[in-house]
Amino acid sequence: MKALLRDINILKTSLPPGIFVRHCESRLDIMKVLIVGPKDTPYANALFEFDLACPADYPDKPPAMFFRTTGGGVHSINPNLYPQGTVCLSLLGTWSGEQWRPGQSTLLQILVSIQAMVFVDEPYCNEPGWNDEQGTEASLDYNRNLYSTIVKHGMMEWIDPSSVQGREKVSFELDKDGKFT
Repeated sequence: MKALLRDINILKTSLPPGIFVRHCESRLDIMKVLIVGPKDTPYANALFEFDLACPADYPDKPPAMFFRTTGGGVHSINPNLYPQGTVCLSLLGTWSGEQWRPGQSTLLQILVSIQAMVFVDEPYCNEPGWNDEQGTEASLDYNRNLYSTIVKHGMMEWIDPSSVQGREKVSFELDKDGKFT
């Protein structure tokens, strides 16, 4: 619990622009994360929702994350974000690469990694072995094909007050500094 409280305090003071976190009042180990798509990417200004849950043995084990902006489990908008909600990231133990280091890795590190390494300008190149495809027609086509899905699920569903998802998001409140509380 001590490590989790430390990480929550880090999040309260160190979140970069475009990442918002709210934890459950009765269970600090469960959080809702909202990441705004970075400018100059196909995700620009869209809102992407994640659930984050820290296991009982946190920080010895990484948290689990679930990606919610999938159109009900139908759409993939990135090779690292599966339609069924899996977030493919080495820090989460769902991919090879830099693994979670107990006592060193933090929730902030995970969230910044998603913002900077998943929501990129050419997500096609996130697919293993395709990093040399940058600037190719295949990569540009991938971005073009993402557009309607991102607009529908990352923008319009947040505006539509009749959607269940829309009502849930309204429960986030902003503090005096414009941050989610």
